[in-house]
Formats: sequence, structure tokens, C-alpha cells
Amino acid sequence: MPGILSAVITVLAWGTWLAPSQNISFKNQQIKTFYVAAANLGLAVVVFVFQGFGGLTWEVFWLPFLGGLVWAISGFLAFTATDHLGAARAYGIWTPVNVVVSILWGAVIFGEFLTAGPLTLVLLVASLAILITGVLLIIFAKGFGGQSQSKAVLWAGLLSALGAGVLWGTYFIPIKLSAASMWVAAFPLSVGIFTGSATLAALTRQPLRLKGTSEYLRVASTGLLWGIGNYGMLLLVEQLGAGRGFTISQLGMVVNGLVGVYLLKDPQPRSHAATLTLVGCLLASLGGILLGSLK
Repeated sequence: MPGILSAVITVLAWGTWLAPSQNISFKNQQIKTFYVAAANLGLAVVVFVFQGFGGLTWEVFWLPFLGGLVWAISGFLAFTATDHLGAARAYGIWTPVNVVVSILWGAVIFGEFLTAGPLTLVLLVASLAILITGVLLIIFAKGFGGQSQSKAVLWAGLLSALGAGVLWGTYFIPIKLSAASMWVAAFPLSVGIFTGSATLAALTRQPLRLKGTSEYLRVASTGLLWGIGNYGMLLLVEQLGAGRGFTISQLGMVVNGLVGVYLLKDPQPRSHAATLTLVGCLLASLGGILLGSLK
């Protein structure tokens, strides 16, 4: 039951976290990363005060802090990718990469699935194939829509999305290696995210000011939603292992697809693109359920 609750929280939060600030015109993506990191740190401080400071030592602190620095770079790359490619295509590139990288790290570092029997391995491959197929259907249901960017911009977006996929499939590994409680480790992780993001923003020498209260609230909402999803993901990793836990967390794409069809009408309901999106949601959910049931 706790695993199901963690999965639901993560999928709902990570399925909606990009939406509030998607249409804000930032001077650069480092500034967006900074505000998301600041809101996430604020959430972590509140949680940590209620949880208490017991168990936080330097040995526990530095590995999650390192994971936070990795996230700061990957967050910047992800926002760059969404700016160049659009949220849907960028999300659709980094999500399958996240899945594959997290499964590989789970096997290489933590020995997950290495002692599994032939049937489990077959089911693992099948569930990953079903999940990734579903994600790709969701993303490319509308096609590429006549993008007019130059090749340089498209390549920058593609490489940024791939980089975000690799690093976002990696940032939680130092946290798991620390062997600390996820509630404790999330605080130094957030400090690392903020430190890395603030450094990236400072290097641009651009003012951090936004246009109004609405924009501050919207980008803070993005940071808070990501932070909530992150707590759920860390608990999933603790309960199910690095590979399965992080992979299931990527089902936020299903929520993103459903919100697009039924709330944003993009694609329009009953259209061919909407049908492909819903089929993709079904396949991704099936793959995630199958993956979560593996022992």
C-alpha cells in the first residue's frame, strides 16, 4: 500500500510539474532552474523541520548534495530542451532515456535483476518495451507539427534532452548509495540542487527579476510540484529498488497525456492523435504495472 501511494503521488506531481511555468518568458533557462530549485529547497526545509534533524551527518550529507549538483545540470538541460523542442517532444526524448539509464544503474551498482530467473528477465524486457512504446505513442501522436527551428536549435534541443535523460536517470543514485532515510537525504539533495542552480544563474550575470507576482507563483508551483514528486520517487526507489522505482515514476507522462486530451484539448478529443495518445497511456500504464509487480 505505501508503494502504491508513493507511485500515485509521484505520477500526479511529475505529470503536471512543467505546466504552470511553461509559458513564462525567462531571460534564460538558468533563471528558470534557479526559481524551481529555490521553491524545492523551501519545501525541503519545511519537511525537514517537521521530520527532525536526526541522522544528518557529513557522511550522509555529501552524497545527496552531489546528486543535487547533478540535478541542477540536468534541470538546466531539460528546460533548454523544452524551450527548443517544446515540452512534449523534449519530455518524450528524455523519459525513455531516464528509464533505460535507471535500469542499467540498478543492475550495475545494486545488482538488481542479476539473480533473476529467465521468466523474470523476459517480463522485465517486455514491460520496458511496452512502457517505452506507450510513452513514444503519447509524445509523437501529433507528429512534429511543422517545426520551423534551424538545425542548430533542433540539435541543441536534442542533445540537451538526451543529456537530461542520462543525468535525471542518475541523480538519485548518490542518494541511494548514502543509505540514509529518504526523508533525511532529500534535504541535502535540495541544498545541492539550489547551490548548482544558483551558480549557473550567477554565471549568466542576468537579473533574476520576473515580470510580476503571477510569474513568481507559477514558477514556484513548478518547483513545489517537482519537489513533491521527488519525495514520492525517493520513497519508491527505497521500496522497490533503483531501476523499478525510478521507472515507475516516469509514468507521469501518462498524466501529462490525459491532461492534454481532456483538459487542454490538445490534441482534440476523438481525433486520431487523441486516440493514439490514449492508447499510449494504456500501454505505458500496463508496462508500469507489470514492471512494478516483478520480484
